[in-house]
Amino acid sequence: MFLGSPPLRSASTPSHASTQTRRKNTNTNTVAARVAKKGDASQSEPVFTSPPDLEALNSPKEHGSAPAATATKSSASSATKKPSQNINIIPIGRWADGIPSAMGGHYLPSGSLAPLSNSKGPGIDIEPLYFDYPSSEVDTRVLVYDTPYAAAGGLAEEVAGASKAAIAAKGSFTIALSGGSLVKSLNALVARTDVDFSKWYVLFSDERVVSLSSADSNYKAAADEFLSKVPIPSSQILKIKEGLTASQTAEHYAGQMLDLSEGILPRFGAEKLPVLDMVLLGVGPDGHVASLFPNRNETAACADAGWVIPVVDSPKPPSARITLTMPVINAAKKVVVCALGEGKSEVVQRALEVQSLPGALPVQLVRPQEGLVWMLDTKSAQALSTGTWEDKKAYPRSEFAS
Repeated sequence: MFLGSPPLRSASTPSHASTQTRRKNTNTNTVAARVAKKGDASQSEPVFTSPPDLEALNSPKEHGSAPAATATKSSASSATKKPSQNINIIPIGRWADGIPSAMGGHYLPSGSLAPLSNSKGPGIDIEPLYFDYPSSEVDTRVLVYDTPYAAAGGLAEEVAGASKAAIAAKGSFTIALSGGSLVKSLNALVARTDVDFSKWYVLFSDERVVSLSSADSNYKAAADEFLSKVPIPSSQILKIKEGLTASQTAEHYAGQMLDLSEGILPRFGAEKLPVLDMVLLGVGPDGHVASLFPNRNETAACADAGWVIPVVDSPKPPSARITLTMPVINAAKKVVVCALGEGKSEVVQRALEVQSLPGALPVQLVRPQEGLVWMLDTKSAQALSTGTWEDKKAYPRSEFAS
């Protein structure tokens, strides 16, 4: 997902005293290639030219002499002229039996040894890229509040509205929580009387493979800050099973999700992905969401990898974790990314205004069914240039990018 693509769709000021910006994010990338043509532009046969003789070009020349790189087919000396040591000229048809299985191993002008190459030819046996540029659009709302307290009130409104709609439609509400400071923002829901917590089913977008009483446990943080203060039945809070490996924990947690009926957790598409009503995500300074870190196999996992996968060597401790996959996150009806405080300003600006390579900023791959909501405060939004979002020429790059 590239949140740095134009244009902004509309702007308004919502009733809860935040600044709301809605923009249509696209991610279409065009690579232009130029090919030299023979004759006029309508001909398709490319013209190949021999490289110049660099030694001749670099040698001193007398005034009035012909260009040293000029050669004619009748010149006898051209056949015996030594090429520059800086150019490796490979005549067409040099290998009657095809390209050698390995090349390299020769000494470079610097004296170092050239690495061996095992290429079988252009496009043959190449490892595919983990990530692709998404070609579809995602409708994104960006809400900016004056303070974290005001943002918590806005988050409560979003969650309460999604809960009411889901319970009216199917009699239950499924929500996936994240760890970190996000759960503290849910305290604004505790005093509300218009939320039917008895119909809630709570999951976690990721969890550390630790004891449920550990300070590193996302469940413990959520229980201390929110879950213990609202009447959600304990049986409707999906927790990890203690004492298992990361792989066993992921398998067990996915089994708990599968045990929920399709009336509670509908399935979507040919892959039968679970459709959560809402996923709440924080975002790390490196752009990671849940436990999906930049340029990692877990972040690139496809739908057939499963709903929940293990992470055994997380770059952020604890190293053993489980996480929902990106396809499961994107199958959700609504995803809210909450990023508050000055410490989030750089990653917020990068995510919303700078086009990154696929996988380099995992939050840009978040593309849910019915739109994405970013909840910010003035400090986390301070590096954004929202006044230029309607200027198509300003994107996908911005002055903040190097």
